[in-house]
Amino acid sequence: MFTLTISFNSVAAYIVAADLVLLLSYVLFIMNKKKKLERTIARITDFVTEYFLNTGVEVLVTCFQLPNSANFNVQIESAPLKRFRFSNILESNLISHIFRITGSKVEKIYWRFPVTPQNEAMFTDENSKVENDDPYLTEMRAAAVEGYTVSEVSWEKD
Repeated sequence: MFTLTISFNSVAAYIVAADLVLLLSYVLFIMNKKKKLERTIARITDFVTEYFLNTGVEVLVTCFQLPNSANFNVQIESAPLKRFRFSNILESNLISHIFRITGSKVEKIYWRFPVTPQNEAMFTDENSKVENDDPYLTEMRAAAVEGYTVSEVSWEKD
C-alpha cells in the first residue's frame, strides 16, 4: 500500500507564486522590447523608403540593430544613379531627418548599388538606342564605346 502525505506550507506557496509572477513579468518585458524594436525598425524603413519615393527613386531599405548597440544601421539598395555619387552629403541629411521624425539614432548608412553582370553586347550601338534618363549610365556607355586612353603627362608646366 502506498500513502501520500501533502503538507501545505503557506510561506513556500508565496515564494512559488512570487517566482511565477516575476517570470511572467520578465517574459512580458522581453516580448514588449522585441515588439518595440520591430516597430522602430518598421518606422525607419518606411520613412527612408518614403523619403526616396518623394524624390522619384525606388529603393530597397533594410534596417537592423547590432547586438549590444542602441543605434541602428540602414542599408539602402538602389540602381546606380549619378545623383547618389556624393551619398555622404545625403547621409547626414537622412540621419538627421530620421532622428527628428522617429526619435531613433542611425549610426551608419550602407549603400549598395547592384550591377548586373554585363557583357560587351550591352554597349553596342543597337543597345545604345535604348533611352535612359540617367546621365551616369550614359557616361558609362560612352566610355565603353570610346574606350579608355592612358597617356603620360609631364609634371612640369610648359
